[in-house]
Amino acid sequence: MKWFHVGVRGVLSFLQLHRSNVDALGGLTIAASQQHLLAPNSEWIAQAAFNPESITFGVFQDHDQKEVGMISLIDPRLVHEEEDLEHFQQGCLYVWRLMIADKFQGKGYGKLSIEFAQAYAKAIGLGGVSLTTMDKEKDNALPFYQRLGFQPTGRRLDDEIELIWRQTG
Repeated sequence: MKWFHVGVRGVLSFLQLHRSNVDALGGLTIAASQQHLLAPNSEWIAQAAFNPESITFGVFQDHDQKEVGMISLIDPRLVHEEEDLEHFQQGCLYVWRLMIADKFQGKGYGKLSIEFAQAYAKAIGLGGVSLTTMDKEKDNALPFYQRLGFQPTGRRLDDEIELIWRQTG
């Protein structure tokens, strides 16, 4: 297991999903008003376990190692199925899923998780980050991602809007 730090040191750590943290992460909940936007954590964790292209991290507070969320990322260079490649932007890390537990929302942890994805993309030699979000659904995350600099690509995938963020400079 390896810890990854991002943002202001002492705020969050990202620990790869492992049998030692899966129960705690699986028990995180989101608000009832958001449950239609995200698969249950148990389903997410099972899917991630059988998706060799993805890497899932638990999001933890540094000061007490309290779990606050999860983020799953896909490096499209690891995807070998030609039909699956159409789902990804060239040269971009894909945020497959992101969740911050309801009691920790509004504290900047989602923003720091996206900053982690951006830093991870840069560290592995990718120039951006892409994702999709359910923009037609109530309480969707589109405004959140747009505040973080993500722009629509003009594509819809699985009836979700695709967004992209590219590194500058």
